[in-house]
Amino acid sequence: MKKLVNYDYVDMTPEEISQKEKDEADDLIQQKERITADEKKTADKASGNQKLKDLGLTDDEIAALVS
Repeated sequence: MKKLVNYDYVDMTPEEISQKEKDEADDLIQQKERITADEKKTADKASGNQKLKDLGLTDDEIAALVS
């Protein structure tokens, strides 16, 4: 692997390659965690809205509660 240093491409050391791979893996894990959290938030919102509808509230009443 190479990296750009002062407009020249130089070979990366094994330590740099290892760190780069670790950083990429960590980034992927964090991205998956963000996606999972966003999906959970969306599912929780939908579930909460459905529970309020089951109690007899209209969409307008639900919107008034959340705003």
